[in-house]
Amino acid sequence: MRGAVRIVVLMLAVSTILFAAGAAFAAGDTAMRLKIGEKAPDFLLKDLADAAGRKVSLAEYVGPNAKEKKVVMLEFWATWCDICKKEMPNLVRLNNTWKDKGFVLLSIVLQSGSVDDVKKIMKEKKLNYPVLLDQDLAVATKSYGLAGPIPLKVVIDHKGIIRYTHVGENTMGADDDLPFVIEDLVKELPKK
Repeated sequence: MRGAVRIVVLMLAVSTILFAAGAAFAAGDTAMRLKIGEKAPDFLLKDLADAAGRKVSLAEYVGPNAKEKKVVMLEFWATWCDICKKEMPNLVRLNNTWKDKGFVLLSIVLQSGSVDDVKKIMKEKKLNYPVLLDQDLAVATKSYGLAGPIPLKVVIDHKGIIRYTHVGENTMGADDDLPFVIEDLVKELPKK
């Protein structure tokens, strides 16, 4: 009997350790090659929200040569992603709250439909932030090493360091930590 109890206790201990290790891995896994604490790669992409088709780079906002340093959130999404579209009103609200406080949201759409499809979504969802077209997926897959699910949020501090990542929908509810992350990083901005 004591041997059977020891086996059960040992099995419970091993399963608890494996569960904890799996949960820790899942919590930190964004299926992106780059990790928190690493430098975010620069890019240059066309802004579909700009009538003139202006090109936007990350270096405009972060790093030593940025004219006006900001906290940047990259939002990787695609036209076929229902979760991506569902959370867009929340992202519009997030952008409205922080855009005048040293924050910029850069939406990076993975080429998954026509430009007209993207523009239709932009209009329907009333997107009020740059929507950058990653037509050949060079930014998503080559620069950032995205190899997994979207939507993916990557928050970058004014120095150009990745400070937060999140896969999946952000509900912007009471349990959402994204607004607190942004608030803390905005406080780190150099004083004017």
